[in-house]
Amino acid sequence: MILRQFLSCCVALWLSLSAFDPAAAASRTHVYLMRGIFNVSVGLDALARELDRRGLASSVYSHTDSATVAAEAIRDYRGGKVRTIILIGHSLGGGGVFAVADALNQAHVPVALVISLESSSSGPVPANVRRAVNFYISGSGAVVTAGAGFHGSLQNIDVSHVPGMDHMTIQSMPMMHGRMIGYVSGARGG
Repeated sequence: MILRQFLSCCVALWLSLSAFDPAAAASRTHVYLMRGIFNVSVGLDALARELDRRGLASSVYSHTDSATVAAEAIRDYRGGKVRTIILIGHSLGGGGVFAVADALNQAHVPVALVISLESSSSGPVPANVRRAVNFYISGSGAVVTAGAGFHGSLQNIDVSHVPGMDHMTIQSMPMMHGRMIGYVSGARGG
């Protein structure tokens, strides 16, 4: 009797462990990227390709598409297609991701991570965001603030000391892509 219970527990444990699929977890993550003015933030397209290569769904939008991004994220979250929402924006797209995060907050949809690059907006970061990372160049980009009820993690990182860094290269430098991929991996738990 005890051996049978032990074997049943072992089988149940094995089934639950084998049910965890990192690829499935990644596929339930969606990264929404928003370009700056005139869609010149093409470094975000390269970042999206790298995320896709790693099995993470990503879509690139204009900074003017905040309402579309919010509607798609709400639909996919409520439909169970997406469980981890990540927003990345450059320049005016940085302001766009804060607008999206705010719309998701009003819809009671959580956001795992917001990354802004030389954002034209200082936020604020709404309460539904678990972590916000703002890369800015001192004297150029905005320092992001926490909004009412925000209890997550907020980092403002001045990258003005990085050789070759400017308002445009911040979204295209391989070093910045590596840092962002690291944050994205951490936000989805892998």
